[in-house]
Amino acid sequence: MNRDTTTAPSGWRSGAIRGADRVDLAIAWFCQAVVILVGTLLLALLAANVAARYVLESGGFRFAQELPERLFPVFIMAGVVLAVQRGGHMAVETVLSKLGRTGARNMLVFGHIIVIASYIVLSRDIFELADMLWIDKSPVMGIPSSYGYLTLGGGLVLVILATATQATRVALLGPEAMPVPSPEELVS
Repeated sequence: MNRDTTTAPSGWRSGAIRGADRVDLAIAWFCQAVVILVGTLLLALLAANVAARYVLESGGFRFAQELPERLFPVFIMAGVVLAVQRGGHMAVETVLSKLGRTGARNMLVFGHIIVIASYIVLSRDIFELADMLWIDKSPVMGIPSSYGYLTLGGGLVLVILATATQATRVALLGPEAMPVPSPEELVS
């Protein structure tokens, strides 16, 4: 059923917006914690390994090559999700400005639906691939290769949720509800 959100009861609309805000807040909190914790761990690990190269005869810690390779995708995906939430990804807005408010809202919601559907298919395939890669393990620590794929799939699930919250806001509030990155986050 195609419902015009301008006639939806304000209680229903505000409840949906509050729900989207709660989901976004939980995702942002989780991803920020991951970026801080994993980033600190990566920095400490790499610094310790550099110091160990000068102290140990072995030339450093053997695991210090593999662990960052397994942690870096976690760090990156958390940052990707935060960028999605803050509107930090590339967008082409030329067409939107020519459509008017209702047309822009409809196009944005349609675009969000395409992104959600695409990422659902992609994440499903990534999880299937990860399931097959449990047997491939890293040589020193024995960590399965599937962890990188699980990280990517999990990150895509969070992107799907963040995109759904944006679509909800845009559908109910209009194109003005799209996140706008802060000036220091813009690429020039």
